[in-house]
Amino acid sequence: MSEKLRLRFIGIASLCVFIVLFLFLVCINVWNYSNMTHNADRTLNAISANNGIFPKIHKDKPKGEFIPEKRLEFSPEEPFSTRYFSVTLNGEQEQIAINMNSIASVSLGEANDMTNSVMEKGKDRGFYGSYRYHKTEVEEGTLLVFLDCTKDLFFTNNFLLNSIYVGGAGFLAVCFLIVLLSKAAVRPVAESYEKQKTFITNAGHELKTPLSIIDANREVIEMENGESQWTQSIKHQVERLTRLTNQLTTLAKMEESPEKKFLENIDLSNIINDVCDEMEAFAQGQGKTIVSSVSPNVMINGNEDQLRQLLYILLDNGVKHSKENSVIEVTLANNGKLTIRNQAYLEQTGNMNILLERFYRMDSSRSRQTGGYGLGLSIANAIVEQHKGKISIMALKDDTLELTITLR
Repeated sequence: MSEKLRLRFIGIASLCVFIVLFLFLVCINVWNYSNMTHNADRTLNAISANNGIFPKIHKDKPKGEFIPEKRLEFSPEEPFSTRYFSVTLNGEQEQIAINMNSIASVSLGEANDMTNSVMEKGKDRGFYGSYRYHKTEVEEGTLLVFLDCTKDLFFTNNFLLNSIYVGGAGFLAVCFLIVLLSKAAVRPVAESYEKQKTFITNAGHELKTPLSIIDANREVIEMENGESQWTQSIKHQVERLTRLTNQLTTLAKMEESPEKKFLENIDLSNIINDVCDEMEAFAQGQGKTIVSSVSPNVMINGNEDQLRQLLYILLDNGVKHSKENSVIEVTLANNGKLTIRNQAYLEQTGNMNILLERFYRMDSSRSRQTGGYGLGLSIANAIVEQHKGKISIMALKDDTLELTITLR
């Protein structure tokens, strides 16, 4: 159990670290890309506002002279380091002017192809390869400005790859520390759980002796004075406590010994038919009926004693906690999927796996009447887990409680 708890702690902690790290890397890379496009658009807006030419930069603003703010946003070196070209089109989308003085990597034919492709897209802004473009309407018609963002995209992509490498290395390092420190982290919980199981086992064994003595004294009193309501009450309470201690001891032993019992290839269909036949008389005594639909020759690898105990628990629970004059349906599919349905007193619908918890009872008053303690389904769950299977309980709309078990 402690190893299972440790593995669960490692998985949850690693998942949390991965989610936080992933969101952080996504946010920082989105911010970096947005910052790059923002700077490119700022330059394109300035060029478009200056009729396709990079505006002149003034180091010092002359007194009394108005200079547009866009000219003051750039350093004096940017006109020389910015690679761009602009194309002017008339109303018929025919090229009437082109400025390629600030770029050498694009030929005139390539510029025409890029212009035609961008005009077909119909977007005012975007990327064409490694070029960011901006389309604006001017007096002559349409002005297209293309800005070379090759270096910016290279640095952005390089930053993305480096952040992935660093993030991956950081994630592996944190996972290593989580694995290294996980034993110390779960040790207090594991020790508390082990002490709890040991206490339950020891208490169960210690209670058997006084219960046997009480029952023996009751028998002596009955032999001397005859039966009375008091001796019968003592007998009833001793039986309840004996049943409770046996269930607690059984559950604790199953959890203390995670190793499987001897497993063999067995016919699950025959086991279910036998248990249903044996429980039929008990169900009829309660005014209820067990109806089974079992596929023949369903073979699984398991322990026959445990599987019989599992079926007795499930059918006993289904009979005791179902409505009067109802039917308990038992179905076994060819793939080994076992389904048990019964009409129950339900106050809600949906997932009811909480019934697998120890001492949980939907209706305490009815459980007292039937002598239940809320341990039967916990034992059934432990048996299913030892067989590496899955168990689920669903409350359906028509007051039907459906219990499904899948055994491998």
